[in-house]
Parts: sequence; structure tokens; C-alpha cells
Amino acid sequence: MATAAAPPDSEFKVKIGKMIFYITCAVGLWFFYWFAGIQCPC
Repeated sequence: MATAAAPPDSEFKVKIGKMIFYITCAVGLWFFYWFAGIQCPC
């Protein structure tokens, strides 16, 4: 963690970036399991 104080704008952008990253990971995992379920008849 950086101890230097960051401008609010840059901190806001970091929060947005992390949110997008986590949403992308969640959607990717969900799509992977959904796709695997489509291929597997069990």
C-alpha cells in the first residue's frame, strides 16, 4: 500500500477499476461454469 496521499479523482478511478476487475472475474467464472454445464450432459 502506498502511504502517499492520492488525489480523490485518482482514488475514485482505482475503486472503479477494481470494481470492473471483480465484475469481469465473476462474469468470467460464471460463463465458464455455464459453458462447461452446457457441454456436459450430466
